[in-house]
Amino acid sequence: MAMDISKSLFRILAAEGVKFDSGMMQTLLVRYLRMAENNISKYHADAMINGLLFDRHEEEIAVETFCQALKLATDEFFADPLGAPPIPNWMRVSAALPGFLDDLREAVDADNEVLSGAGRLWAAG
Repeated sequence: MAMDISKSLFRILAAEGVKFDSGMMQTLLVRYLRMAENNISKYHADAMINGLLFDRHEEEIAVETFCQALKLATDEFFADPLGAPPIPNWMRVSAALPGFLDDLREAVDADNEVLSGAGRLWAAG
């Protein structure tokens, strides 16, 4: 999921005019890793002072896992910056297929009628 979110964020930023290159992405990864390591140290110290449990190893594994996901997302983004075409929104569907939303609403209402009738039969049986 982290990969999908990262790729989506990269694509949204690119669409807004942010220029990505390999140096920028390496900087992003290094900066994330450094900040995460610093925060783990701070939270570990805070937990020790307050007598709280803090699984530093699990936190470090989570950081490594997210860092790996960012690396993979970066590779996939550079391989295909546009990604899969987005699913059309309902306004576009409605423009392409006039009356579709009304037909869909009727089909859902008909299904609900059948289901509610079946529920009454099941309860009575």
